[in-house]
Amino acid sequence: MTIVHARSSWRALGVVATVSAALPLCLVGCAPSVEHDANAAELRAAPDSNLLTVPVDRTYDVTEINLIAPLGSSALHEALGERISSTGTMVVRDGMIMSAELQVVIDDMPEASYVQTKPTMLVRDDIEETVTSVGTLSVGGLAQPNTSVELKPTELGEDQAQFDVTFAIPDNLLVSTAGLPFDEISAHLVLTAQ
Repeated sequence: MTIVHARSSWRALGVVATVSAALPLCLVGCAPSVEHDANAAELRAAPDSNLLTVPVDRTYDVTEINLIAPLGSSALHEALGERISSTGTMVVRDGMIMSAELQVVIDDMPEASYVQTKPTMLVRDDIEETVTSVGTLSVGGLAQPNTSVELKPTELGEDQAQFDVTFAIPDNLLVSTAGLPFDEISAHLVLTAQ
């Protein structure tokens, strides 16, 4: 322990003051060290990446749709193939589907549409892994929110994207739209960048 004395004299006033203070010697320098055995995560960026680059939205238009199921390769599929029309867009930003809309009309059946309501993360390591998109499915004007749609990307490039899409038609939409002879649809979508 160190004691510091300070003495100040004000001779003109005739006052003499003495101040004493005790300061511990190991105020900071002798404090016990704390051992940390924490594992630190090491962050690395890909050699060709630029962390300061702002992610860019890539917008794709639906240019082609081919039914996979329930029609398969039957004659009905062949007949309907020419009478299927589709429109839609998908916006991808930094490995995530930010928004997606798809409208499909098959001959004289009720129009079906899907609008994604939550962003969907695509798996970067395995391009062909299936992911689940959540959105609102509408058939013949009747909507079913929180419908899950399985997306399996088969190609995802700057100029083109391709997905296998599978979804079940909810029971309430099947009951209300008796014109649909099936309860699940699978299709292959081809999208071209704008």
